[in-house]
Amino acid sequence: MANKTERIGINHVGEIAERNQWMFREQPINDIGIDAHMELTEPTGKSKQLLALQIKSGISWFKEKKDNYIIFRDIDERQYNYWTMNTLPCIIVLYNPDDNLCIWQKLTAESIERTNNGKGKGLFVKVPLTQIFLDNVSNNKLISLTNLPHHIANYNFLLSQKNFMKIIQDGGQIKLHSEEWINKSNGRGNMEFIVNDGKSIKKYSYPYWFPFTPYVEVFSRLFPWADFAADEDFFYEYDRRLWREYHCYFDKEIGEWLVVGDEFEDFRKKLNPMRSIIHSGEVAEYMLDISLNELGKSFLNVDEYVSQIQPYTDIRPKGEENERNKT
Repeated sequence: MANKTERIGINHVGEIAERNQWMFREQPINDIGIDAHMELTEPTGKSKQLLALQIKSGISWFKEKKDNYIIFRDIDERQYNYWTMNTLPCIIVLYNPDDNLCIWQKLTAESIERTNNGKGKGLFVKVPLTQIFLDNVSNNKLISLTNLPHHIANYNFLLSQKNFMKIIQDGGQIKLHSEEWINKSNGRGNMEFIVNDGKSIKKYSYPYWFPFTPYVEVFSRLFPWADFAADEDFFYEYDRRLWREYHCYFDKEIGEWLVVGDEFEDFRKKLNPMRSIIHSGEVAEYMLDISLNELGKSFLNVDEYVSQIQPYTDIRPKGEENERNKT
């Protein structure tokens, strides 16, 4: 569980990313040195860049200064291998809440150095104090860090949400709860996953804004592996009020509601599965059950296959090696 200072840093970096038109997705589980992904898309929706971020917040990370750099040493061999061998470009972002300084550096085999002139066991990276996250210069640098093939970027994005898919596949339940300020063009609102894996119930927040984009579109972009359906229990009373308003008549003489249209269950079947409750004409509240769509199911099947050691050499015809030796 991230402490308060870490949460401040993650939220601050997410806000900067969103203000610069990058989609920001926190990675709250199975952390191997990656706290979030951020993605830049073109107006057509085509992905332009996808990055992995390690975020450190607090003045303690700024204590070791040399020349015009901050020396970041909190790196172990496991993280080094993960960052340098990752198909996504990885960066470190340091945030000082005392003076609001937010700087970054790429995490590569070239930028991460070893102590003792390369002979030591310790690892560190120099983070330039002038490399501000996310000014115009840095924005262009981050866009050009690498150009991954689309299939690799897409696969890694799905891989970052694999644990949620697995929970559903294994019989767990995930609900998406969201509140959207529908009259605000800045995309103000909030979003969270309520995850029940059969052992405990946890919440994972996505406290970021999505300007100029209706949340029903945001849901499918953030979670392309999911199908969404209204939580029937959550909407029961709201749906019942609507049904009585449009399909019933209250007979004052007998003191009962009389059905003059569809029965309640038939009425509910016709409602939008991604509907919301509108509060005071300002806030749309969603509570949606998440299930795996065909993409999610297929991804888990493919991921299971590629994660196993496959005995390809055993499928070679038995006489092939002998024939080669003869030639």
